[in-house]
Amino acid sequence: MRRATTAKPYGRMLETACWSAGVLLTAMYFGTRAYGEVERRQAVSSFTQARSVAPDQTHWSASRIRAYAVPALTAESAPLPAALLRIRRVGLEVPVYADTSERNLNRGGGLIAGTGVPDGDGNVAIAAHRDGYFRALEHVVVGDVLELDSLSRQRRYRVTELAIVAPTDMSPLDDVDAPAVTLVTCYPFYFAGAAPQRYIVRALEIY
Repeated sequence: MRRATTAKPYGRMLETACWSAGVLLTAMYFGTRAYGEVERRQAVSSFTQARSVAPDQTHWSASRIRAYAVPALTAESAPLPAALLRIRRVGLEVPVYADTSERNLNRGGGLIAGTGVPDGDGNVAIAAHRDGYFRALEHVVVGDVLELDSLSRQRRYRVTELAIVAPTDMSPLDDVDAPAVTLVTCYPFYFAGAAPQRYIVRALEIY
């Protein structure tokens, strides 16, 4: 009886510690998401403002356009995103950064290395989290209009294909016959743990 009495307080202590850890981890998760949203809004505002005062770069070379964009900084001395992505029908508006670092994916999307750039004519592949900003992709349908703005160009694309592929299938990142945007996120959208598939949204430029 004495052993059982001694063990009971320890059990309560362990249960309390587990609950406390769970609450702390949950708070950290939502805190990270909230900070990412603040950064997203700041980036959208800074990018929009920078674009409104940018000179006409229609006849500039690609290298000169890139050189012009490099010094552009936000109020927090962070580089401007490479582009701004919108799908108005589903309420998606996110900055697109130059790489897919965890910080960038928490505050928007990131360009997938080795694919096209927003000012180019290749296949611009953009990744973001399925439980964050790209959860809106579950509501995208063929025919939706996608907008991708850089500092020098405003371009519109129409969604032509939705697909689910294995993580090892890199074919959606290949170039296609026309300028394209390919959005990539994990799938299923509400899967617990590491999702086993990838969700693909392909859009071709509207001329």
